[in-house]
Amino acid sequence: MKRLFLALLILLAPSSLLRAFPGVQCSAPDSTGAHSGLHSADSTGAFRVGPVSPEAEKAVRSTQGFRQGISIVPLPIISYNTDLGLQYGAYVDLFDYGTQPSLFPDFYHHLHVEGSHYTKGQTFIHSEYDSSFLIPGVRFTASLSWQRDPLYQFYGFNGSVTAYDPSIDRRDGIAYYSYKRSLLRFISTFQGRIYGPLGWMAGLNFRYYKSENLDFKGYDPANTLFRNYLDNGIIKEDELGGMLVDLTAGLRFDTRDFEPDPMDGIWAELFLNGSPDFFRTGYPYLKVALRWRQYITPGPEWLTLAYHISWQSTVLGRAPFYIQQNLCTVQVRQATTEGLGGINTLRGVMASRLIGDGYAWSNFEVRLRLLQWDFLNMSWTFAVNPFYDLGCITKPFRLEEMAAAYGRSAAELRRETVRLHHSAGVGIKVGMNSNSIFSLEWAKPFNSQDGRSSIYFAINYVF
Repeated sequence: MKRLFLALLILLAPSSLLRAFPGVQCSAPDSTGAHSGLHSADSTGAFRVGPVSPEAEKAVRSTQGFRQGISIVPLPIISYNTDLGLQYGAYVDLFDYGTQPSLFPDFYHHLHVEGSHYTKGQTFIHSEYDSSFLIPGVRFTASLSWQRDPLYQFYGFNGSVTAYDPSIDRRDGIAYYSYKRSLLRFISTFQGRIYGPLGWMAGLNFRYYKSENLDFKGYDPANTLFRNYLDNGIIKEDELGGMLVDLTAGLRFDTRDFEPDPMDGIWAELFLNGSPDFFRTGYPYLKVALRWRQYITPGPEWLTLAYHISWQSTVLGRAPFYIQQNLCTVQVRQATTEGLGGINTLRGVMASRLIGDGYAWSNFEVRLRLLQWDFLNMSWTFAVNPFYDLGCITKPFRLEEMAAAYGRSAAELRRETVRLHHSAGVGIKVGMNSNSIFSLEWAKPFNSQDGRSSIYFAINYVF
């Protein structure tokens, strides 16, 4: 495992360096209108432990200069995710820095466009816009994505209720835990300030889903869990595809000292997300979501303790099966927003291993900033983050239908549904001026029914 880990690091490191030049992944001003500072090193070029003082940050800002006008940065994409395979493609970032030197490294407008393919079949096209200046006093973000996955992972509803057998997972002509899915998604979010760190948020989103029988490289389309659920009426014929508009509204509380890599503060959200069923699909629903994240630096500045507690659940109506793995979220940290399981929630656990009508999860991390140095007139940091994740389903989904189909009691299935799922691992973070953070993480679940181990190469901390 050590050799594999080092080999992947060597293979993927060039992409990290390519993506870390000026203009890439700069942070926007937060919803209060304030601009983020830099946790940067001074210009001596010496290695040192821990973040530097505000005086050193100002010194680095003065030596880095500034950018004006339009900056266009096209670069290749190379990443890895155990659930999806090796990702390859290209992206372009366009930044409008305006003419005010004091604005950099923040920006007036940011447009990101990317296209990529994963070796396990998924094709992903994504564009995103971010600005705190388009609407005065409001941070506006919007994204448009198209995703086609001929081997979309599906491990059934209610977690442990469905046993996982690796011998039929994409082996010997059988891909039992896969089906074909296409998704067109538009997400728009508005965030503003009420008073101090308290703010409001609202969103309007559109999604088009299409779920189909497996049709990929000779795998048997009839021998899948998805087909089994259809034949037994657990998944309904009228929810295999369709359009969905959902709305989001809520409150946020944010005292983070620095958005990309906070050392102190609380970031909390409480909001409603639901669909009034504009397209008369028969599936109106309303969900409640709570997110609580806290960052504590108890002593030395190179050590931060961080934790994240989340819960979401359907409280009214009935949600269609294809929306249940979607994470209700306002500020997207990764391009995909699905769980429970995988890079966004329970690292090491197979992607979307837990699907229910409600679920909760937590992440606990120790963030150790071990080294800082200057290179190419930029400040770089190296950090390690051991972590522990856990989660469970709090409200089962279609438990009675599953009990009837498999001849088991609903009470028995309910006991299996609420089991805790755990994983642990360690990550490496390389930061450029603390605005761009490149992440390599390895994690392993405690139960083999949740998978073996996973490696993720991505951008940003999970929370």
